Amino acid sequence: MKRLPNSITTCTRNWPAKHSIGLPAVLVGSLAFLTACEEPKEIGLPPTTPVGVYYTDTLTISRSTVLLDSVRSNGTGTLLMGRYTDPVFGRIQATGFSQLVPATQFVVQDANKNNIPDAQLVYDSTRLVLTYNFVYGDTLKTQELAVHRLTEEISRTKSYDIRSSAAYDPQPLTRFQFTPTPVKQRTQRLSLPATFGRELLALANKDAGKVDSLFQKQFKGLALVPGPNNSAMLGHLVDGSSAVLLYFHKEGDTTSTVQAFSLGAGVGRFNQVRADRSGTPLAGLRPGQSLPASATGGQTFVQPGTGVTTKLEFPTLLNLRQQGRIAINRADLIITPKQPDNSSFYLPPYLGLAEVNEQNQILRSSPSGFVQFVTSASSLFDRSEQAWVNPQIATYDSRTRVYSATEGGVRTQSILLGGYLQSILSGLTPNRGLVIQTPSNTALFSTSGGLANLTQFYLNDRLWRMVLDGSASVRLVVFYTYSN
Repeated sequence: MKRLPNSITTCTRNWPAKHSIGLPAVLVGSLAFLTACEEPKEIGLPPTTPVGVYYTDTLTISRSTVLLDSVRSNGTGTLLMGRYTDPVFGRIQATGFSQLVPATQFVVQDANKNNIPDAQLVYDSTRLVLTYNFVYGDTLKTQELAVHRLTEEISRTKSYDIRSSAAYDPQPLTRFQFTPTPVKQRTQRLSLPATFGRELLALANKDAGKVDSLFQKQFKGLALVPGPNNSAMLGHLVDGSSAVLLYFHKEGDTTSTVQAFSLGAGVGRFNQVRADRSGTPLAGLRPGQSLPASATGGQTFVQPGTGVTTKLEFPTLLNLRQQGRIAINRADLIITPKQPDNSSFYLPPYLGLAEVNEQNQILRSSPSGFVQFVTSASSLFDRSEQAWVNPQIATYDSRTRVYSATEGGVRTQSILLGGYLQSILSGLTPNRGLVIQTPSNTALFSTSGGLANLTQFYLNDRLWRMVLDGSASVRLVVFYTYSN
């Protein structure tokens, strides 16, 4: 704990709003400014109660690696498919499961709005179009994708976990070998069997071609299964650019008509992600368990897509109360991850901090189920459910190599924890720690036309990783005042 001489509350409280200086790169300059503050003259009278102004960078941060006992994977923004080996996190495999539904009602009519008879519809071909927006691992090797037909229905209301599965026909509809080209071409077009396409065509003008629930009785969906020798992970878009396309023509026509069957928004889907961590530093990690950094050579690990993440605790924070009534002016959490040894395993672009309970389960609000992220508010933490729709999502800065947030439109070289820590000191928030989450987008909520929770869409739809090596990887600098 260090005192800032010749400073009183008036000067210090105004500092964060007027001087949003990044830490720790210019910490020395910031402190010079603080110590130069003078007592107020014309701006107001000094307080009648003696006030101390301090900063500290010695509050204990306890780091541990946690394996979450549940990781929701339904309704994510990408269908994952792939397999690769990471020296730290082990052998990772992902299979994507999705329903298939008509993008529009499958109605084929003539110019007079009369249904065309089945006998006059001629089958041409069927294609599965997959567009991927995420590639991770070694993409120089040939990858294999097997497409299987589901034999078990997927529920649109069930909360699927990364350990979930759905039964599928062991005989694939098709196998496809390819080398990913994420820069040049991100769309794959796979031929599907004519027998499968003709089954689809037979639904034209039938109730099953118009009503999703009836369609599901005959076509439960697809599973995207990686080959045994794959070395990369791909995430396939579900925004409408991935679909089954059925081509056919009316008898006598020379051009094909296309009917799309969507793998996109509004359908039931989930990702199964398996991790074999044997032979790695995390081999003994168990669900719900916290493995202290001291047990892993000072390192902690983050790969939320497989349930592995780092938990941050602040065990000495409440000791500040011994000095009197505490008001935190600013708290900067500076996270500096270890640079990857392999460029194929890059760092997550975004980072958020979520509250957990004593069992290391991520907390969600009731009744809407918003993940209880640390919010971007710099004032006293609001515990109402509406507060969770404004999470603080930090962005990785490749120049400074830290995760930075935005305050008042200004980018800071830290994550701002002032409101969160103050809420703990005020008794509003339990001091149970935070876990790192890595969403693939900062827009976790939408308010256009009403509030929409997009957290699940972006939260666990990618696989990337991070290592925090040593106590310097996570530091906390707190500026605060106190009075008796």
